Amino acid sequence: LSTTASILMAAQEASIVTTTGGIEGAGAGGGLGLNAPGAGPKVNHFAGGGGGKRKDRPDFPEEIAQKWESMLSDEGPCCYMLAIYSANGKALELVASGPDEGPDGLGKCGMDMFKAELEKYPDKAGWGGFRCNAVDNRQNTISKRAKIIFVQYMPESAPAMRKAKMGPHKGAMKETFTGAHCDIVVEKPEDIAADELVKTLQAATGAHKPNGYEFNVGEITDADYYKDLS
Repeated sequence: LSTTASILMAAQEASIVTTTGGIEGAGAGGGLGLNAPGAGPKVNHFAGGGGGKRKDRPDFPEEIAQKWESMLSDEGPCCYMLAIYSANGKALELVASGPDEGPDGLGKCGMDMFKAELEKYPDKAGWGGFRCNAVDNRQNTISKRAKIIFVQYMPESAPAMRKAKMGPHKGAMKETFTGAHCDIVVEKPEDIAADELVKTLQAATGAHKPNGYEFNVGEITDADYYKDLS
C-alpha cells in the first residue's frame, strides 16, 4: 500500500473518539469520517413501536374479541356481550355474552338481555354491544338487515378516574369492536330505549330507510320515516 493509503486506514481505525466524560460515538471527533454509522454505543429508542403496552387501551383477553365476532356472525345465537374494567382499571374482563341457546341469523336480537346484564354492574364502567334488526315490511314482503349497537357504559357510581380514561380508550376499543352501525353512551340501562334508538339508527341510514326495528325477538318498533313526512 502507498504511504497515503496507510495513513487513511490508520485514521479510520481510530474513528471512535473517547471524551473526558467517557462518551463514545459519532460527533465526538468533529469530522474526518468519525461519524460513521454504528460508531459508539447502541441507542435504545422509546418512541412508538418497540412492543411496549399501548397506553390508549386496557389489556383484555382474546375471548372478548371472539365474543364480539360471534355477535356479528349469523352463525350461533350470540346477540350481546359486555366487558367491564378490572378492579385496578388496567384491563377489561368479559362478564356476559349470550345467550347459549336461541335463534341465529336474522332471528337473533338482544337489547333487553343486554340491559339485564348492565343492571348487575351499577358501579362498573365498561364496553359492549348488542344486535338488532332493521325491518322492511312492504307489500306483504318482509326483509331484515342486522344492526349492531356499540355501547359505552359509564354508570354514575363508577369511579371518576375510570370514566375519565374511557375517552382516550374509545378509539382503540372501536378497533376491536368493529362493524357497529351506531354507538351510544349510557349511564344506566334505562337509557337504552327503543324509540331513541330508532332515531339514532334512522339518522345513520341512507336514502332507503326501514319502517321498523326489532330490538327483541318478535317485537317490532315502528319506524316509518316516510309516513311521518306525509
